[in-house]
Amino acid sequence: MSTGAVIRDTRVLLRKATWRHYVELRDADENRNTRMTFDRGSLELMSPTSLHERIRIILSQCIFAWAFEKQLKIQSCGSTTFRREDLERGLEPDNCYYIQNRAAVENREELDLLVDPPPDLVLEVDIASSSINRMAIYAAMGVPEVWRWHEDALHLYRLAAAGEYAPIPMSAALPGFPVGLAVQFVARRPVPDEVTLFNEFRAACQ
Repeated sequence: MSTGAVIRDTRVLLRKATWRHYVELRDADENRNTRMTFDRGSLELMSPTSLHERIRIILSQCIFAWAFEKQLKIQSCGSTTFRREDLERGLEPDNCYYIQNRAAVENREELDLLVDPPPDLVLEVDIASSSINRMAIYAAMGVPEVWRWHEDALHLYRLAAAGEYAPIPMSAALPGFPVGLAVQFVARRPVPDEVTLFNEFRAACQ
């Protein structure tokens, strides 16, 4: 399946993989805790580090606390596998949310991006940069907005008409979300327990 592997931190890149190889590996029970990114023959396997997961949890808690305080209806789909055979691409976000399109998927137990809309918002925590351009995959799948944690900052991007992401100062998916405050909470890590984190962020948003 591959002529070699490149190891970067917790990432392994396989070359010359086929869609069938990707699907077989992705669907194997023993790989359920492994994140995979497939892009037209390149397959990257990643096991998240503790730091990666802690930042993901803090940002996710901030998003949920904001939605709770503002009484927004959102549906989190976590690290659901999104794959499109017609694009020969697939991946798992660190977290994703249906907000504007929530009603379209609220009764769906399995999502199919050939039928269902993509998530309105995707969260990416980039500790050790991927060898594959994940942003390009999200763009191809039509994800409207991506939040990317990179180098101790939270960067917001919106899909433009040209099919590429452009940086934005504030979220369109979650209007008014206090990005700077969320960055401050991540900088406090290790933070209090998640209930305390939730309540503190919610109180700061009032």
